[in-house]
Amino acid sequence: MTTEPRVSIIIRTYNRPKMLRRALESVGRQTHKNLEAVVINDAGIDVQPLIDEFKDHFDILYLTFSPENKPGRCKAANEGIAQSSGEWICYLDDDDFYYPDHIETLMHEAKRTGALVLYTDANRGTEEPGEHPGDYVITAVGEGPSEDFSRAGVYCGCYIHLVTFCHHRKLYQQQGGFDENLPVLEDLDLFFRYAFDHEFHHIKKKTAQFQIRTDDTNAVTSMRREFSDTMEMLCKKYLHTAVGDMMVLIQEGRARLLGTAAMVEDLVVRIATLEHRISELENRG
Repeated sequence: MTTEPRVSIIIRTYNRPKMLRRALESVGRQTHKNLEAVVINDAGIDVQPLIDEFKDHFDILYLTFSPENKPGRCKAANEGIAQSSGEWICYLDDDDFYYPDHIETLMHEAKRTGALVLYTDANRGTEEPGEHPGDYVITAVGEGPSEDFSRAGVYCGCYIHLVTFCHHRKLYQQQGGFDENLPVLEDLDLFFRYAFDHEFHHIKKKTAQFQIRTDDTNAVTSMRREFSDTMEMLCKKYLHTAVGDMMVLIQEGRARLLGTAAMVEDLVVRIATLEHRISELENRG
């Protein structure tokens, strides 16, 4: 009987079966074995045959919705979390993928630190359309952001990607999942709410990869107006969560400036003293 904690991986998908296959293959390669994938089909084409291919490799739950009952991104994710069984929750949208040690790394640090919220680093892949519809080719891989947690940092320019994020089920039970009224940036809203009561533990290791496509099929490029409007609303809504950290940063910056000024002042005095001694020696000569 395994002593590994149970981890549920929430996977939203919509009309991207080839990408979904890549994501599920990355789940199958995980070195941490006590896991389940919860695939939520947001009223897209049926992928049951694809799901069946993985049932002998790991636990997988498939939830599908009809076009008449399309839940949308946030409700789909919430439904997946509600139906999941894991003690821990991770996220993997169908166009991203994990490296083999992703879950193991998170669970090792959760046990070591006692943290209830953790995130790793990820690489950023660039994809271009391939020869056939739905095909994409990774043409470049670069480093994604890597910053330690601070509420001010998350507020001023979030550097955490959902594919790297992991939290204990307690947080979902206490504060809920994604805000179903949001068209985009539901992950940022979730980070803000969870950060109000919890410190996020940063693991400085690249354990996943998120994708940016050159044909503007990413939500962030195809829904620019929605992103802009939602970001403005969230910034106003959650400013209070970051004020404390911002004041600390300001005080630290002020202290560094004062320290630098004192060093400069001391240097000026030393130079003036040295010049005075040189002048005295010249006069004696």
